[in-house]
Amino acid sequence: MLPRSAVVLGLTLFAAAASPVAASESASGRYEILIGGLQVGLAGFEGRFSATSYQASVSLRLSGVSRLVASGRGTASASGRVANGRAMPSSYTLNLATTQQNEAIRMAIQGGSVTSLSAQPARPDAPDQVPLTASHRQGVLDPLAAGIFFVPGSGPTVAAAACGRTFPVFDGRQRYDLTFTFERLDRLQVAGYDGPVVVCNARYRAIAGHRPAVSAPMEANRDMQIWLAPIAGTRALVPARITIRTPVGLAEVQATRLELGAPAATASVRR
Repeated sequence: MLPRSAVVLGLTLFAAAASPVAASESASGRYEILIGGLQVGLAGFEGRFSATSYQASVSLRLSGVSRLVASGRGTASASGRVANGRAMPSSYTLNLATTQQNEAIRMAIQGGSVTSLSAQPARPDAPDQVPLTASHRQGVLDPLAAGIFFVPGSGPTVAAAACGRTFPVFDGRQRYDLTFTFERLDRLQVAGYDGPVVVCNARYRAIAGHRPAVSAPMEANRDMQIWLAPIAGTRALVPARITIRTPVGLAEVQATRLELGAPAATASVRR
């Protein structure tokens, strides 16, 4: 089955849809999820943002086409404010119900510190699990806020500067870092968008709450990328494509439609 770290990392990268903008704007997208070129699910995001605040939601549906891929649904939502070109989260929720795992996470965050947390079901620590301490809940972003890519200044947003950053993430159970570095500039054409993108390499580093033997393969993974497309008239970018090499093949989240800066259209996965 896909490791938990791959699922969480994919959700975190995809959650970059939660991007702040200079004026009140909306963005939405629809995506297909592929493993080894075979479609295994659908995903969508929608949100509305201003220069000082953001709200965003992500949904996914997995089809479970084989025993290696889960079947089920997931949703995540977040809100917060924007300051100094970065997200300052205030709330985060995740509900995931699949044949491989169930999660119900609720967090409140203030000034980068987690002030309340509910993570269900409760799970006992494994003997080899790296302990979480109070410090691991400070100076952090939730997985949706960690997906914000904002380029300060007045130059092009589709540029190397979009990639150079590290996000300290706490997802309710684990603390990890996501580091992005510039790979190249490219071009993307999908329904609703035809234009430039910036491609970033991504790295995952477990900090606490993890089992080293389980997280080691993802930490060693050098084959993870995210393609970012700009929201018109803003300093923000959202994911157009995500690739993660996994033990069961290349996992891809590929946009089939993007509405960037247009009135929001609900892109949640429907029956």
